[in-house]
Amino acid sequence: MIHDDTKKPIFRSDRYQFTVVMPNLNYDVPQDVPQNVPQDNMEDQIIGLIQKDNKMSTEKMAMILGVSSKTVKCRIKQMDHVNYIGRGSNGHWEISEEK
Repeated sequence: MIHDDTKKPIFRSDRYQFTVVMPNLNYDVPQDVPQNVPQDNMEDQIIGLIQKDNKMSTEKMAMILGVSSKTVKCRIKQMDHVNYIGRGSNGHWEISEEK
């Protein structure tokens, strides 16, 4: 990536405030965000993650699966046999035998 004067931060100030405007250097860079992620086996993947670490957060699951945490939370909500016991970081996931 070539940086020129158009990529420099712009500094402005007056007697009441100081402002820095920083250009987004990643604006033209294509992002590798997964699109149309197959979700047919997402339940199995979530179960596998919980079996490995029953204290794993939905945010970490989402990062591993390449989807949003909202997607993971919605999918878990549909899974009647997966429950979170406790609160916050002190809780853990439990998977019942019934599917």
